[in-house]
Amino acid sequence: MGIFRRLWQRLKGRRVAGDLPEEPVFWTLARVYLARAYYVAAELGIADLLEECPRGVDELAEATRTDPRFLYRLLRALAAFNVLAEDDQGCFRLGPSGQALVTHAPGSVRHWTMLVGHRAWQQGLALALEAMGQGKPGFELAHGRPFYAYLREHGDYARTFVRGMSAWSDWHAPQLVRACDFSRFATIADIGGGNGSLLIEILQRCPQVRGILVDQPETIAQARPRFEARGLDRRCILVSADILQAVPEGADAYVLKHVLRDWADPQAVQILKACHRAMPAHGRLLVIDALLDPANGTDRLVKLIDLEQMFILPGGLRTQKELEGLLDQAGFRRIDVRRTSIADAAILEAVKH
Repeated sequence: MGIFRRLWQRLKGRRVAGDLPEEPVFWTLARVYLARAYYVAAELGIADLLEECPRGVDELAEATRTDPRFLYRLLRALAAFNVLAEDDQGCFRLGPSGQALVTHAPGSVRHWTMLVGHRAWQQGLALALEAMGQGKPGFELAHGRPFYAYLREHGDYARTFVRGMSAWSDWHAPQLVRACDFSRFATIADIGGGNGSLLIEILQRCPQVRGILVDQPETIAQARPRFEARGLDRRCILVSADILQAVPEGADAYVLKHVLRDWADPQAVQILKACHRAMPAHGRLLVIDALLDPANGTDRLVKLIDLEQMFILPGGLRTQKELEGLLDQAGFRRIDVRRTSIADAAILEAVKH
């Protein structure tokens, strides 16, 4: 079972083969150190160094410019969780979970790990208590500016953000295309579409469809080579735009995948209204996002993601009723809703009132 699918099912509350019983609170809290170990290994590129062959600690320490004693303790801890494995000669190789940290491996989470483990992100989480008191994201309190403004000022971290989000999007995209018939549209605009993972999947599976990818200039610059490498640049226009103000016209379907969650209600409605203005009368809006179940004891992963949103960004995950309320304010009417195999990605389809 793939690492992403196993994670979804476990955090949704489902038992999967090989699961341990419910952990004591201490062990749950102690996993913060495992997360830090993953982050350090990702930053050092340990998995990439071990992809071809096992290596000893001294060789790895020299390659990563680290203290061999400290590095050994890190590798030993990761080996305890099957990320790595150590042989009788003290050499380490990739374990069953270690492949996910290899940069170019399918389903790699290396850049996602580097994103959420980075000092800037962790400083936002460190102010979680202050966030609760002030009703503002901890990230904004820590850095004196909202998350996306911080990214505009820190190009290296912005590139890590795009690459990290790409790991999830690359995994989501095939499942979403199986769940929805995108071939019925002539032109699809993916608003806030990141590096284009979903749109690339749609265009590859639906050769008659044309696309419009809309995002920030830095993100578009990273997306362009991906379309060119697949020969899709002739069927897709890449547009830099402020989606709070306006989005391109000319599509008969507008997709918002994991976009509205990043914004508080007033800004989410602004984005929806921008889509409404751009859409033709026959157009369709596809909002792909979580439908949070407010009941206790359900949707564990979705509710953890909602906490992540609360501490980092001003938005949050919403119930179906809440999302439909935003659609109504922007002049839309929901006509369909489809669940998918992804915990935080249902598809709400809407038309103009």
